[in-house]
Amino acid sequence: MMKISVLIGSLVLCILLLSLNFGEIYEYRGVVFYPNGSQNISISKLSFNYENSDMFNLYIFYRNQTFYLPYAENCTFNLPPEKFNISIIISADRASIDKYIIYYKIVNNYPYNISFNISFPSGFNIKNSTVEVPARSYKIITLSKIQNSDFLYFGKSNISFEVPSTLLLRYSVSIPFSITKSNRVLNNGSVEWIAVYTIRNTKNVSLNINASYWAVLDNKKINFGNYSFVLEPGKNISKSFVIINNGTVPAFYLKFYAWRDVLERIKIKPAIKVGNAYVVGIGEVGEASFNIPYTQHHGGESEVVVHKEENNNIIENNKNKNKEIKNSNNQNVPKKENENKKTENPNEITPPHNLKKYPAIVKNIKKDKAKITAITVATITTTSITLMLIPPIFRRRSFIADKGVFSIDELEFLCGVVYVPEGCELGNILPGGLTIVQLSESEKEIARDLHEIYEIPLNSAKAIVIGVKYGGKLYLSNKKACEIAVKVGLEAYYSEVNDNE
Repeated sequence: MMKISVLIGSLVLCILLLSLNFGEIYEYRGVVFYPNGSQNISISKLSFNYENSDMFNLYIFYRNQTFYLPYAENCTFNLPPEKFNISIIISADRASIDKYIIYYKIVNNYPYNISFNISFPSGFNIKNSTVEVPARSYKIITLSKIQNSDFLYFGKSNISFEVPSTLLLRYSVSIPFSITKSNRVLNNGSVEWIAVYTIRNTKNVSLNINASYWAVLDNKKINFGNYSFVLEPGKNISKSFVIINNGTVPAFYLKFYAWRDVLERIKIKPAIKVGNAYVVGIGEVGEASFNIPYTQHHGGESEVVVHKEENNNIIENNKNKNKEIKNSNNQNVPKKENENKKTENPNEITPPHNLKKYPAIVKNIKKDKAKITAITVATITTTSITLMLIPPIFRRRSFIADKGVFSIDELEFLCGVVYVPEGCELGNILPGGLTIVQLSESEKEIARDLHEIYEIPLNSAKAIVIGVKYGGKLYLSNKKACEIAVKVGLEAYYSEVNDNE
C-alpha cells in the first residue's frame, strides 16, 4: 500500500466575534455647532488604526460604504458628511441692571444617553461643566455674568462627547489544512484511492467554513461536493473521499473559506480644525451676541416678601383683591375712571402697563393642622408661561398637587377635586375626586425648562404649568417650587410633609 501525505496552505476568510484588542476604529466629523440649534459638518472620516501581521484582505462595511484593504495598516477613509443628532441652543436674559443669565441648552436626539464636557468662554461664573443628557431629551446649563451693558457677547465654546456606533469588519487569516491520500489494490486489479481532508482551526474564535472538495483524474474533474459548517476554536474537521481506477494517480484538491460577521463597536467624535489639521475629540460652538436694553420691569428677580406673623386682616384684604380681579376678568365692561384709582400705599410698587399683578397666598400645611405662615403679592413679567393663561376650568375649590401619595391630615385638608400631573406615584389612600392630568408636548417642554433652570422637581414644575394654564390652588411639596408658583401669581400651599427639596 502506498501512502502519500500532502500539506497545503490555504486562504481563510475570518471575522472576529469580539472587538479586536490590537487596534481602533472611529469616525470623526469636523463640526461647528451654532447657538440657534444648527450645525455645519466640514468633513467626515473613518479612521482605521490596526496593526496585525496576521490580517489581510480586510473589508469594512459602514454607513452604506464598503472599504477594502489588502492588509492591516493605519489609514482614513472619506465618508459623506452627516450631521450629529445633537443641537446647541444658547439664549440670554437680563436678571437685573448688572446681571445676565445665559441658558446653554444641549439637545440629545440619539436613543441613548450621552455625556458632554463643555468649556465656556471666559468672563462667566462657570468655566467647565460635565453633564449627561438622557436619550431624546435635553439639559440646560445656567450661567451668569456681572455686566452693566445692554450688549452681551458670549464667545466661542468647546464641547466634547462620543456617540456610539457599529460597523461590520471582515478580514482573512491563514489556518492549516492537510490532504492525506492512500491506495490499495482490489481483487479485480483496480486501485482504490482514499483521500482524507482535514481542516484545523488554530484561532481562538469560531469560524464558519465553506469548503469545496474535488479531484482530477486523466484531465477530468471529479467533484466531491460543497459543504458548510462551523469550526470551533482548537477543533478540526475531516472528510474522506474514494476514487477507483486502473492505475492513474489522481490529484486531490480543496478550496475553503472561513468567515465570521461581527459588529465592531466604534465611537463617533467631533473634531475642530486647527490650521490645516483637525484635533479629534473636540467640537466648536459658535459665538453669540445679545442686545438686551434694560428697563425697570425687564428681567430682575422678583422679591418675595414673607410675613411670619399671622394677619387675618391682610388675608381678608388679599382675598377681596383676588375677587375684584376675577370679576374684572369675567366681565368685559370698561371700568369707570374713578374705579381704576387706588389708594396710595408707600409699600406698593407701581408696575408698568405690560405687567400682570396677581394676589397670591402661600400656606404652610403641617401634619397637625393647616396654618397660614406667609402672604405675598407677586408682580411678574408677562413671560411665555403667563401667555398660556386662559379662563379657569377647574372648580373653585379644586387643588392641583405635585404628588399622589397623601397622609390622613393632607386628605382632610384637600377637600374637593384634586388634580395631579401624569407621572406621579399614587398611594393606597387617595382623595375621592383625584384626576390625572395629561400635558401636551409644549406644556411638557415648559415644565422641563422650569425643572432644569430652577432645579425643582419635575412633577412640581408640571403642577405649576397646569396651575398657570387652568387656574386652581397649588398644593406643592417643594418649598422652592412654591416660591416660584407665587412669583407667577398662583395661590400656593406648601406642605412640609415629605419635602422634596
